[in-house]
Amino acid sequence: MPVYFLWGDEDYLIEQKALKIKKEVLKNEINGLNYKTVDNPGFSLFSELLRTNPMIFGDIVIQIKCAKYFLESKNKEKLDEAQTKELINAINNISDRVHIILICETPRGEKKKPDSRKKLYKELIKITKPEEFQSYKTYEEYKLIPVVKKMANELEMKINQPECSLIIQTIGSSLRDIANQLEKLKLYAYPENIVTKEMIEKIISAKTDIFNITDLILKKEYNNAIYNISNLLQKEHYLPMFAFIQTTFTNLVKLKLYSNTLSSYELAMKLNQNEYVIKKNLEKIKNTNLEELIRLKINLTEAEYKLKTGAIKDPICALELAFLKNGEN
Repeated sequence: MPVYFLWGDEDYLIEQKALKIKKEVLKNEINGLNYKTVDNPGFSLFSELLRTNPMIFGDIVIQIKCAKYFLESKNKEKLDEAQTKELINAINNISDRVHIILICETPRGEKKKPDSRKKLYKELIKITKPEEFQSYKTYEEYKLIPVVKKMANELEMKINQPECSLIIQTIGSSLRDIANQLEKLKLYAYPENIVTKEMIEKIISAKTDIFNITDLILKKEYNNAIYNISNLLQKEHYLPMFAFIQTTFTNLVKLKLYSNTLSSYELAMKLNQNEYVIKKNLEKIKNTNLEELIRLKINLTEAEYKLKTGAIKDPICALELAFLKNGEN
């Protein structure tokens, strides 16, 4: 019975597996009649999809995102006994020429799993073996490097280990983010198709600008930080920038809090960050006390809230208040 159950928090790997199944089943004959995708269908539609009849010629692939039927969450689909029985009956009677790909994406980094107590799940694993696709940890660079190399090779690019490390240290462990950056690098690398450090630094310049801004804030060079932020706001909206700075200071607070009791590797595992980044950040905050980091984090949170609610209209003004409130001028 052609039923697949793909689950985990690395949506990119799940997507690639589903794409592989689709290509293997349908070859180059993919069209609107033999392939469809549905996100989180209600009970009636879900049941109807599972009962899809085959076409006269050829197979059908139906890809269904259905986490709400298998995860315990506030958004879960509440089924009564009759509904559960109907879905179980439908699953056990899927046509051999209808390929059902069930996708259960879990929240990234939360270590959630499909609820094995659910009757629907118990019945499902009788007919198919669930495939797990978990995200890589940022500190697991040694595992990520061969993955990045393979992704680059599939794009017909050559990349060496130092460049792989630079991508991971700068972009993080999200394979979708890495894939997007590799697509950009393909344009820069043509026609030699060899990825260099200079190319990587060029495509991630915006992120580098934000890293530099964070460094200036830690040094209390607020005027220079505001100047750089003003330039950055000409390229992008303030909300992504605020989100990045917020996350950075949240991580710095945690890092300072645990830095006296944990090694750099232990910190990397605890905070799910690359150890190289941990070491660099430890150096940056060695002269900054915990109280100052907390002050900045609280003020940045308040500034973002005031911008979103309209209490303050100008992001530059909001940041100036965040830097100086209860601090030094």
